[in-house]
Amino acid sequence: MIAVALLIATQAAPVFAPPLDRPLVMTTETVRTEGTTTRRFIAHRTVRFSAAADGYRVAVTLDAAAPGEDDSDPAGLLRAGFARLAGRTVVLQLDRAGSVVSIDDLPATWRAVIDGMGALAPTGTDPETRQRAARVRAIVATLAVQPEATQRRMIGSLVTPLIAPELVAEAATPAPPRAVRVPATSIYGKAELDGLRAVRARPEGIEISVSATGPVAVGTASATITLETLRRVDPATGLVVESREQVETLAPDGSLHSERLTVTRLTR
Repeated sequence: MIAVALLIATQAAPVFAPPLDRPLVMTTETVRTEGTTTRRFIAHRTVRFSAAADGYRVAVTLDAAAPGEDDSDPAGLLRAGFARLAGRTVVLQLDRAGSVVSIDDLPATWRAVIDGMGALAPTGTDPETRQRAARVRAIVATLAVQPEATQRRMIGSLVTPLIAPELVAEAATPAPPRAVRVPATSIYGKAELDGLRAVRARPEGIEISVSATGPVAVGTASATITLETLRRVDPATGLVVESREQVETLAPDGSLHSERLTVTRLTR
């Protein structure tokens, strides 16, 4: 605890210092439960940072992933589309603070992601399958024409969840938990939730937690969404070494209708 406190106290501004020229493995597991049905999605990415003239270069290799991600929203479809790019390496250029400034061969990379997402449209002829296929095609069509800045941001999400030097700087000035309003997505739709955000220095690093809850409309009724997130940041590098997000949706009668748990870990 003392070592962590001394380290963050010396950082007046965010400092990003990833380990260079060594592979890091990012593993993300998502478990979705709706009623008695549980689906699991596991993805692995190998990340390698190297020095560049104005910051860093990071090569992200997408490894094989197990199927099962949800295709009913753009974020879920994007993650599933990434999973179809097994074996590819995407190269991103970062500034010294870890922000993505460019992506090598962005047009071809974006087209590959779009094609991967489009391949997820089911091919059955029953009404429900045709409806799901139409939903996937509509999302893909919208994403395909996004401007370059949006493409760069979405491709950049392959690595940006790992980079958080600003949280190390924030932890240098202890403060009590503060009220926040955060977005959440559930089977019933999207909602804005009221909650509390806390930043703490722990012996194992920096912890950032958010607990929030709020209603979401279900026709004329209302369900409840609860959100719990936790991120652990290595103060020496500014990298997020573990993150957890759990979203529960309670049906109007108070019973648990759905749950989504996503855990990401970074290992050497």
